[in-house]
Amino acid sequence: MTKQKFTITGMSCAACSAAVERAARSVDGVTDAAVALLAGTMVAEYDEKVASPEAICAAVSRAGYSATLGSVRQTSDDGEFKKRVRRLIISAALCLVLMYITMGHMIGLPLPSFMDPHRGGWAPAVNAAVQLALTLPVILLNGHYFTDGMKAALNRSPNMNTLIATGAGASFIYGIYVTVRIFIAAATGGESHGMTGQLFFESAAMIPVLISLGKTLEGRESRKTTRAVTALLELAPKTAEIERDGQIITVSAELIEPGDTVVIRAGGGVPCDCEVISGSGSCDESVITGESVPVEKETGSTLAAGSVLTSGFVRANATRTGEETTVARIAALVEEASSSKAPVQRLADKISGIFVPVVVLIAVLTFAAWLIAGAGLSSAVRFAVCVLVISCPCALGLATPTAVMCGVGSGARHGILIKSADALETLGRAGVILTDKTGTLTEGKMEVTDVISARGDEETILSVAASLEKKSEHPIGRAVLSYAESRGIAAPEAADYVAHGGGGVEGIIGDVRYRAGNMTFAGGSLTGEMQKEAERLAGEGKTPVFISRDGEIAGIVAVRDRIKDTSREAVEEMRALGCRVMMLTGDNAVTAEAVGRELGIDKENVIASVKPDGKDKAVSAVMNGEAGAGRRRTTVMIGDGVNDAPSLARADVGIAVGAGTDVAIESADAVLVKNDLRDAASAIMLSRDVMRIVKQNLTWAFFYNVLCIPLAAGVLYPPFGISLTPMIAAAAMSLSSVTVVSNALRLTGWTPEKARRKMKGNK
Repeated sequence: MTKQKFTITGMSCAACSAAVERAARSVDGVTDAAVALLAGTMVAEYDEKVASPEAICAAVSRAGYSATLGSVRQTSDDGEFKKRVRRLIISAALCLVLMYITMGHMIGLPLPSFMDPHRGGWAPAVNAAVQLALTLPVILLNGHYFTDGMKAALNRSPNMNTLIATGAGASFIYGIYVTVRIFIAAATGGESHGMTGQLFFESAAMIPVLISLGKTLEGRESRKTTRAVTALLELAPKTAEIERDGQIITVSAELIEPGDTVVIRAGGGVPCDCEVISGSGSCDESVITGESVPVEKETGSTLAAGSVLTSGFVRANATRTGEETTVARIAALVEEASSSKAPVQRLADKISGIFVPVVVLIAVLTFAAWLIAGAGLSSAVRFAVCVLVISCPCALGLATPTAVMCGVGSGARHGILIKSADALETLGRAGVILTDKTGTLTEGKMEVTDVISARGDEETILSVAASLEKKSEHPIGRAVLSYAESRGIAAPEAADYVAHGGGGVEGIIGDVRYRAGNMTFAGGSLTGEMQKEAERLAGEGKTPVFISRDGEIAGIVAVRDRIKDTSREAVEEMRALGCRVMMLTGDNAVTAEAVGRELGIDKENVIASVKPDGKDKAVSAVMNGEAGAGRRRTTVMIGDGVNDAPSLARADVGIAVGAGTDVAIESADAVLVKNDLRDAASAIMLSRDVMRIVKQNLTWAFFYNVLCIPLAAGVLYPPFGISLTPMIAAAAMSLSSVTVVSNALRLTGWTPEKARRKMKGNK
């Protein structure tokens, strides 16, 4: 199966996106198609042996839209926007004159006698002709509503434009019908007094103008939701200084290749991901991490594209360029997440898919009901047009994607990358949070704290441990070797070296077989004094590495991984959000419980002695209500290592800390760029804020239509004399879409600090 992204043009509402999806899925071999209305894209999954991009594009074209292979990032088109505004201004000016002619006399404004509708003769006919002359240009200027709407109807996929075209078109045609009657009456000397009030030309003109005004405001607001991706892409400088053949030259940033030496001066932007090879300075990485405090950089430090060297001078080796840079990958993640659909949106999409045909049916029934009731053709047309115009799926279709896009963009600006709308929605329901210890709750930098020997020869024990750990890539092994080197203790090569995953290492040193690892692996038994020392070390949260000689415990090397400064606060925030926090670790129970106490994690929430390949099973056990987790609750797993990847994929939502491996990050549903566990709590708060906005938008959209359709149909007219005009209906429809988008835009001001203050204020 192949997944391809297509750029779709011509969509205006959720009914359009539903029609495009149906068209794509109708192609043999296409298994799924998902349209992102705001992004103007579609992701189609298909069997390349059966379907092709050309076939999918053709099917979308037959449905009345345009599709091209590839993604075109949405940016504001000033030229097109100016044309739209110009059309709106001209149309509005004509409508103002039209409104003066049709309604000015109601408030005492004068009209020339030759077109006074209250006079006899040809005056009403002249009045009708002038109204027609003013309305026709407005219809032509906004002709895309009519052409697109009718095209969609002919392709059996009616949309918002179909409703507008039908409503405005019906008003215009009825106005022409009344105009003909007025001219006949004038020519035959018949009575035409009062007939100009039935022309509906003002409705035919004002409907597209008010809709255009609403769409212009909506488009202006919607573009703000796409700025996160555009801004990220514009962060990296367009040019860079590099060293070639001993000279510093300026080149386009696009021409930088991995391995080039990049020169960055104070105040300069970092053009690509690179590693400092000489020099030092302070770097503002707020664009990547959201942290405003500059970070000191020196030889060996990494620099991310888009960050700014605020002081100093560095030479750096380019490691990632172009689309592979951190900022480009973040932009891609934000765009992908913004284009995805949350589960709650699928209900809205299903309703939108059948919405327009249902509204047309209601309008027809309304027209027939008022005719049967004897209200007259004019009143029946007015009520039917009101139903068509006020009922639009725009607000329903915009309710979720605008909030998701704003939320994902705000998260990205603060170092919280959420890969999909599905993950964003699920995070808010988090009930159990499982977190790995090493590198997640702790710094991931082991340090040797104690060396204990059964015979009092600590240096010999340390030398043996360093020899066994010399070839190990495990953090404990590196810590032991580093400590031995700092003490100047030799570490001879161990023969017959074997590493046992999750247990330890063994080898022969001086004809003696040694083992280093946990107690079970090392074997042997502990003397009374060594037993006490082991218990003490474990009780202090240290990890004891047992050294055995020919099956007998010879000593202990204790290591400890320092707990991050923010981990305890993060655990408290997660618990304040109503989540149960559980820790997974390979440490023995005593050591794990000691670490848990420091973090504020209860004994029953610590799962110890978990081997690397057992984390996946542990997550499954928690998800199934086992391992003391009780009933099934939405489970979040947080980790950073290669061995965390399966468990991250297994959980309902997997979160990788940014300093973790690429494998863990690829397997996760969200990434914490700053490697700060508090951001996991922030991600949950962000999810809940986004979903609250989504629910508000959907509630507004649903109740707007539930309340307004009966009102537009005139159910309150017989008992209370309350009714709408097509102009008011058009204004109300436009207002509903603008309201939904504006409500979602509140999320652009979201910050973790505001979310924390709000959480503490709700306690």
